Amino acid sequence: MNSLAKLATSVAKESRIILRDRQALILFFIMPVLFVLILSLSLRDAFGDRPGATFDVLVVDQDGGEVGEVVASAFAASGHFNVERAGQPAPDLAALERAILEDRYKFVILIPADASKQAQKRVAELAANAPPEMLSAPPVELQLLADPTLRLDYRTMVRTALGGTLQGMEMKLFGRQLEQNLKAMGIPAELPHEQNGTRIFAEIRDQPLHSGDAHIIPSSVQQNAPAWTLLAMFFLTVPLSVSFIKEREQGSLFRLQTMAVPGWVVLGGKTLPYFFINQIQMASILLVSVYVLPLLGGDRLDIGHSPLALALLGAAASLAAIGFGIAVALFSRTAEQAASFSSAVTMIMAALGGILVPLAVMPPLMQHFAMISPLAWGLNGFLDVFVRGGGLADVIPEALGLLAFSAACHALAIMRYRSRL
Repeated sequence: MNSLAKLATSVAKESRIILRDRQALILFFIMPVLFVLILSLSLRDAFGDRPGATFDVLVVDQDGGEVGEVVASAFAASGHFNVERAGQPAPDLAALERAILEDRYKFVILIPADASKQAQKRVAELAANAPPEMLSAPPVELQLLADPTLRLDYRTMVRTALGGTLQGMEMKLFGRQLEQNLKAMGIPAELPHEQNGTRIFAEIRDQPLHSGDAHIIPSSVQQNAPAWTLLAMFFLTVPLSVSFIKEREQGSLFRLQTMAVPGWVVLGGKTLPYFFINQIQMASILLVSVYVLPLLGGDRLDIGHSPLALALLGAAASLAAIGFGIAVALFSRTAEQAASFSSAVTMIMAALGGILVPLAVMPPLMQHFAMISPLAWGLNGFLDVFVRGGGLADVIPEALGLLAFSAACHALAIMRYRSRL
């Protein structure tokens, strides 16, 4: 029997073993798809051009005047907040803090009584050039209570929005006061309180980089689909390495060695079945992300314009994962050791490589460390296609890195296999 026939026999045997394990098949195909669906739907508003998460805000308006109306209207119009208003009698501070801790509101804005009158009086005094020490009206102080579990950038966003609203109101009040002062001096004045939509500067719009004529907006599914495809591929190292060691313990590998079966045939018999499983995994995740996820209210995956680039990345990532699994198996003494080591290293590479946490939100130091993970190379390649509009030439560096990793692992495995002859 020539080497190719032996390889075909080995592939057929390994395929039968895999197909008999129904639990493993569920783990291979169903779990990654479920993870992509759940995470893409859960994180839908954290990516892309959506307004993002919305927060429940209570505006406690003890003023009942212009300040409360302006603040509540500005927050309601932004699209980021679900605004509820409370007037007199105002809840006490302890009750408001308790409402936040009980997760009824994420933010509470307290507007003090007579805030509008106090603001107008202070503007009048400032417009009359009164020195700061002679001002009778102190600054109007609004209070902002925030859920302590919220991220700092969310709290900063609300504080900035409130500050911008109050700054705009200051300008409006000063304009009105200036108009009144000019009229009192007999000078006709009609200042434009509203610009009827006319602006000095055009609105700043985010222009994402794109290729060709299509703008590609990053979404949660464009992060999660490739991320969990890669993680699923690398998690196959666990059953692959365990299967290899069990055959060694049962004497199957020894019999192949005594039959002078070349090492590349033995390793190829393991590689090819798992390679095809990886490709089915990737195809399943992409199909679900394109056709099923939108039916559930999620974003549709834009897979770009280069199927060849996706095929190259899928093949390179699969070979890298399989090479790693075979190397682990040949350097491990027991199946338990192989399973624990391969799963632990895979999770570390996933955490470093932007699979569990997107690379974009990592600090610069961690982004540099991420580049030692093969999963980061694969993820960057997929993002080149999905998000940056790249083609085959753009993913070649990442694919070559994965193939080099695979070649190194397979070379180590073959040397280890031969050393046991």
